[in-house]
Amino acid sequence: MRKVLALALLSLPLFAAGEKREKTQEQVKEQVKEQVQERVRTGVNEELMKKGYEVFKKHCQACHVEYASPEKMREIVAIIRSGGKPPIAAPPMNEVAARVKHFFPEEEDFIEFVVDYITEPSREKGLCKPKAFEVFGVMPPIGKSLSEEEKRAVAYWMYHRYQETWEEMMRHHRPQGKGKGPKWMRE
Repeated sequence: MRKVLALALLSLPLFAAGEKREKTQEQVKEQVKEQVQERVRTGVNEELMKKGYEVFKKHCQACHVEYASPEKMREIVAIIRSGGKPPIAAPPMNEVAARVKHFFPEEEDFIEFVVDYITEPSREKGLCKPKAFEVFGVMPPIGKSLSEEEKRAVAYWMYHRYQETWEEMMRHHRPQGKGKGPKWMRE
């Protein structure tokens, strides 16, 4: 159990600094602890989670941040809308996972899609909104340098690490009391 808790603490999301935080660090730690307990209860392979997280840190983190809070995403969207360059190189991994799950909710389908896409990415296969491709482009074929085991491990980690649905994420992105969020992020 200590190893599981240690893994959970290593993968705590990094929240944007500032006064307006949706959750305190204690609330986040409690949420992560609950997620780990749920994964243990449902039989999630924690060794594979650890391996997937290591692959993420080594190969994906250079472009994809592990987690971006709704506040941080609103800031990024504002920069993009004003014509500026976003402070990130690719969509945050929590958004990527939610978007892929929107189209591939079953674990094996999700994993197969991710393995294929990171090996041979293309705009035609991509699930991003057109604006995301315009802003970030198509990712390089990073999966070509990974073993099948590494690709499957990082996909498994993505699937089990993030629980928020695309719909929940879009509700969080909208500014308080305003519409349905940016049109390019809905759907």
